[in-house]
Amino acid sequence: MENYAVLSIETHLFFSRIMKEHSLFLEAGFPCVDKTWIQRADWFRQQFENLLRDTVRISSNRVNRMILKSGELVTEFTVPAERRTEHLSGISIDTRISMQEFNIRPGFNLH
Repeated sequence: MENYAVLSIETHLFFSRIMKEHSLFLEAGFPCVDKTWIQRADWFRQQFENLLRDTVRISSNRVNRMILKSGELVTEFTVPAERRTEHLSGISIDTRISMQEFNIRPGFNLH
């Protein structure tokens, strides 16, 4: 059962970030006249951001060291890219989530 929980958390860390980023791309990509679609994409981005935030909060001591070191979740380029994207797009991005991901500790009995 523990392996299932670890795999589930790792999967949520990966895919909630992917979905957050894809909804950001949608939000930024719609023409300014499509305000309804922009608002919908923003709502989805916020939901995925909340899911990622919650997953990060429960992840310490519950994931494998390999996933944290792999660069699949965050890299040293993630926060600067988020800040630059926020500056250029005007879309608010909570970079604290990515910074918190760097502080996730692996599980003690997990490789």
